[in-house]
Amino acid sequence: MLGGEAANTANALVKWGRGVVLAGNGLGLGPDADLLQELLADKGLLGSLLPIQHSRSDEAVDPTPVCDIYVTPDGERTMFGRGFAGMHPEFALSQLPFKKGEWFTAEPNMDKPARAAAKAAMEAGMHCYLMDFTRDDEPIAPGSFWQSSTDWAGFRNNTQKNVQWVKAWIAKYGCFTILSDGPNGFVAGSPAMPARAYPPYPMQDVVDTTGAGDMFRAGMLFGLDQGWEASKCLQFASAAGCLKCRSFGATTEVPTVEEVLAYVVEHEQVSRQYL
Repeated sequence: MLGGEAANTANALVKWGRGVVLAGNGLGLGPDADLLQELLADKGLLGSLLPIQHSRSDEAVDPTPVCDIYVTPDGERTMFGRGFAGMHPEFALSQLPFKKGEWFTAEPNMDKPARAAAKAAMEAGMHCYLMDFTRDDEPIAPGSFWQSSTDWAGFRNNTQKNVQWVKAWIAKYGCFTILSDGPNGFVAGSPAMPARAYPPYPMQDVVDTTGAGDMFRAGMLFGLDQGWEASKCLQFASAAGCLKCRSFGATTEVPTVEEVLAYVVEHEQVSRQYL
């Protein structure tokens, strides 16, 4: 299956009719790389910033990053990866289409290149949505959006502490902050919106939580790109992340926009708590 945080988010946005440019690591060579190319092409994500190396040369070839995902009956997953430590970007920073007023999103899997790209996007006047940038010296501009989970920040299973953590993060960076905590929902806030806890949308038969956070990010970007109010963006993102958990893998099934909006209406009691 196709995976990776950026590809997961891009896949959902393309399914929802949004134009994206996906820039990432080298795809490597061999059977894994061939399969990855086929999957990216099938999803409409194989572009100029993911160039293919067709034959070996004197230069070293990056390994194709892959992982095995083990899913327990409650839908929680554990990943064992290989090839990630050797990832390198397949683009120069100057190749990225930084356009004022458009959206840029990234996660720090490639460390320095990712942080340099985020900084350049902010300097170009883009709207930025950063995911899992959790160091103390991150390039997070006031007014930007930030998302992570208690896998990387805050406190698992402690909503009260997470509210305080989010308040401190907002005070430090001045960004719209979202910290998710699995089945406990998430905490969100901004300088203009007091930080508080939001309940998750219900899902009786959770199959696999892989990619739920990436689907949440896609839902936020989808709404923000259309100028929705924060409450509607959060509703849509949370419902989309919930519906993603119906199937195995992060990219095998993307709920339609109509499905997500209907789910928000169907669970009116939960949705009202977002207002």
